[in-house]
Amino acid sequence: MKNLKKILSPYFELTKPRIGLLVIVTAYLGYYLGLRSMDSHMLQVNEWMTLAHLMIGMFMSCSGACAFNQIFEASIDAKMDRTKKRPLPLKKISPFSAYIFAISLFLISSAYLSLFVNSTVAILSCITYITYLFIYTPLKRKTTLNTLVGAIPGALPPIGGWAAATGHISSPAWIIFGVLACWQIPHFLAIAIIYAEDYKKGGLKMLPSVYPKNKITSIYMIFFTVALTCMSLGLSIIKGHGIIFAVGSLILGLIFIYCSIKLILNNSLENAKRVFYYSIAYLPILIILIIFS
Repeated sequence: MKNLKKILSPYFELTKPRIGLLVIVTAYLGYYLGLRSMDSHMLQVNEWMTLAHLMIGMFMSCSGACAFNQIFEASIDAKMDRTKKRPLPLKKISPFSAYIFAISLFLISSAYLSLFVNSTVAILSCITYITYLFIYTPLKRKTTLNTLVGAIPGALPPIGGWAAATGHISSPAWIIFGVLACWQIPHFLAIAIIYAEDYKKGGLKMLPSVYPKNKITSIYMIFFTVALTCMSLGLSIIKGHGIIFAVGSLILGLIFIYCSIKLILNNSLENAKRVFYYSIAYLPILIILIIFS
């Protein structure tokens, strides 16, 4: 049993399961709102079956993308304290085995989503792979704009959820995309401040590493927390709900903006951590508001 765990553990680590969890939660959000847009309330067995297939397929797809990312960035991960204990830098698994694992997950997840959900979701999964691995990942070494680009694949899962529910992508789905994209910017920039020196050692072009004494990072955070607040209010258009959701999402957004303003006034590690921890709390609270308000 211990030997089996030792063999499987590196593969499990390659998948970054916490990111996979975030993906299936946001895909569920898109699915839920897509059904609501058609006045459906998940009362049919087939709707629950589609959701189950969506979550399985999306989790596999995300796991494959994360595995590929670790393969592509193994040399960088080895230089950074935050990532040097990942399976590939520690040689717990060979690059060839990691490739086979990642390719298998990509092919299986694409076929699974196409067969059991629909082709639109499978295509979106492939687009996520392309933007994440072949656009965002290389840009991390070249430009500080990488965080903006990286928000695109990170915001596509709820679009997939919407397409799974409705069979197509309509304009309200892009509001959900906007919420996820705007949320990611302050979240990941806060991480970049906390690990600025580590990113610098890895040769990654993160704003706080390239411009450590500049307020540009905090300005980005304020801009995108304001945009996030506006986008979240736009969700009420999809939900058709009134004052409770609007007030709740506004309060959540104003607190996020306040945390970002504190950071621009005092660019300290403590304030960066405050933004980071609040960003973690913000998303599940917003999702709860969406579902239950």
